[in-house]
Amino acid sequence: MARPLNPAGETPAVGVPAALAPRMTVGEQREWLAAFLRVRPMSRRSALRGAAGALAGLGLASAAAACASPTGAPSAGGGGAGPLGLTGRHLSFGTDPRTQMAIAAELTGKPNGKVLLDVGTGADYGRIVEAEVRHLVSMVPQQDGSIRAAEQYFVHGLADQLAAGQRYHYRLRLPDGTSTPDASFGTAPAAGARDPFSFTAFADQGVNVGPKPFSDNYYKPDDTRRTPSPAEAMIGLIARRAPAFHLLAGDICYADPSGTGQPVRNNAPQDAHTGFNNFDPTLWTTYFAAIEASASATPWMFATGNHDMEAVYDDNTAPGGATHGYGGHLARLDLPRTGPPNCPSVYAFRYGTVGVLSVDANDLSCEIRTNAGYSGGAQTAWVRQTLGGLRADPTIDFVVAFFHHCAFASSKAHGSDAGVRDTLTPLFDEFSVDLVVQGHNHQYERTNPIKGGRSTAQAPDGATVRPQSDGTTYVCVGSGGRPRYSWPPNVTDRYRGFAGPDSGTQVASFVNAADGSTAAETVDWSQTRYLDYAFLQVDVEPAPAGGDSRMTVRAITDGGQEIDTVTLVRRRST
Repeated sequence: MARPLNPAGETPAVGVPAALAPRMTVGEQREWLAAFLRVRPMSRRSALRGAAGALAGLGLASAAAACASPTGAPSAGGGGAGPLGLTGRHLSFGTDPRTQMAIAAELTGKPNGKVLLDVGTGADYGRIVEAEVRHLVSMVPQQDGSIRAAEQYFVHGLADQLAAGQRYHYRLRLPDGTSTPDASFGTAPAAGARDPFSFTAFADQGVNVGPKPFSDNYYKPDDTRRTPSPAEAMIGLIARRAPAFHLLAGDICYADPSGTGQPVRNNAPQDAHTGFNNFDPTLWTTYFAAIEASASATPWMFATGNHDMEAVYDDNTAPGGATHGYGGHLARLDLPRTGPPNCPSVYAFRYGTVGVLSVDANDLSCEIRTNAGYSGGAQTAWVRQTLGGLRADPTIDFVVAFFHHCAFASSKAHGSDAGVRDTLTPLFDEFSVDLVVQGHNHQYERTNPIKGGRSTAQAPDGATVRPQSDGTTYVCVGSGGRPRYSWPPNVTDRYRGFAGPDSGTQVASFVNAADGSTAAETVDWSQTRYLDYAFLQVDVEPAPAGGDSRMTVRAITDGGQEIDTVTLVRRRST
C-alpha cells in the first residue's frame, strides 16, 4: 500500500473515499472529484457526502437554473431541465480597446450546440462570431463533511477587427435561435484623437441581496444617509451616465465573504470556521445580473481585492497559502492580457489621452499576506516598464492606477498598507502618476497631492492640482456598496455640505507594517472624508498642444449628490 501523504487525522474531508484520500494531495482530490462528477448523472440541488469512507450521495447545483430563456420560449439547446437562457451580460476591453471588445454572460445550463455572437454597426449586425463556452465546476467543502457543488457555464465572445471610435450593436444567440435583446457599445477613439470623455470608478461593491446564507446586507443601525440598496442605486446612476468605462478597484461580489484567501470550508454567514473561508460561487450569478444594466453597454474593468482570492480554485501551495485563487475569474471574466505572466488581474489599457493600470495589491499587501509575493517581483517590474512607456507616449496626458489595498487612507478598519505604499508610491512619484483609485476601506477619502509620502499643497473641494509639480492624488472609494466602516477616534467627516465638527486634514491613523504589526502615524494629507456610499465620475478634457488638459474628479453619492471635486491639470507641450 502506498504511504499516506496526509498525517493521521489531517486528511481533508472533501468527499473522496477514505481509502483513497490519505494518499492524495488536495489537487489530486479535486481532479478525482471532477472526474467523478463528469461520468455520473447529476441532479441540480443536492450534496456530495463522504466523510466516513463512503459516498452517501452526489449532487450538482446549476447556479443559474432559475433563469429563463431571454425570449421566454422553450429551448432545445440546454442540457438540463427547463429552457436554456443567458443572464448577466458584461463587457470588457480586449488587448486594444480601439479594436476589441470582449462580451460575456452566464448560461443557465450546458448548450447542445454553438452559441453565436452577432455584431455590427447596426441592428442588422452582419458579422457572426462563434463564442467560447467556459465550464466551471466549483466543489465547496462544508463544515459537516459534505460537498456543495455548483456547475456554471460562461459564454465569451471576442469582437475584434473593429473600427476605433465607432458604435456597435451586438446580441448573443443560442442554439435554438433565441437571442438576447439588442445592446450596443463604443470602441476607444483612434490614436491621437483628443475628444472629451468620462469614466467612473468605485470598489467594494457586492450585492444587496444574495443567496442565503451569504447575504451581505448588514447595514449598521445608524447608517441613515443612504438609499435602501446603495450598490444597486449606484449601478443605476452609472448606467444613466453611460461612461466610456468603469473601474472597480477590487472586492467585486463577495462570493468569499471571509476575505483572507484561506482554504474553503463553509460554516456560517460571514464567519467561517477558524483557518478557513466561506464561499458561494452562485453569488456571481446574482452579481452579474445586478450590474447588467450598466455592464452590458459599458466595459467594467476589474482589479482584484482580498475578497476575490477564492482559494477553492487552487491547491493552496504558495508560501502565503494560495497560488492566487483566481481560477474562477478566468472562467467568468475577460481582462486584457497585457500584464506579466501568472498575474491575470494585472493589465494596462489606453483610452484616448488616458493610460490606465490595474495592479494586484494582494501581491504587495503586508496586512493580508495570503498572496503576498506570488508574482516574485514580476508585477513591480511590469509597473515600472508600463509607466515608463506611458510617459514616453506624447498622446497620453494622464495616467491612472487602480488597485485594492490603500497606499494612503485613514480608517479604523484597514488604514494604509506599507507593502503597497513602499512598492508603488516611489514609482508613482518618479513617473508622475496623476490619479490613484483605491478600495478596501469602506469609505470615501481624497488626499491632497502627495510626493514622498507627504502633502505638497492643500487641495480643498473645488481646488486645482498640477500633478507635474504637486504630485499624485489618491482616492479611497471603497464606498461602492458594502456596509461602511468607521473613522479613527476623533476623526470626523469632511465634505461639501457637512455641517458638523471638522477634525482637519491632519489626523491620526495607522499603517500595516511589513512585520505584521500596525504602526500609528499622524498624516497630513486627509483632505476630504465621507463615511457613506459614493462613486467617482472623472471627466477628461484634452487640450491642443501648448494648452492645459484637465481631468475633473467628482465624488457622487448613491443619492446622486456631488460632494467633492478636484481638477487635475497637465500642460501639454507637444
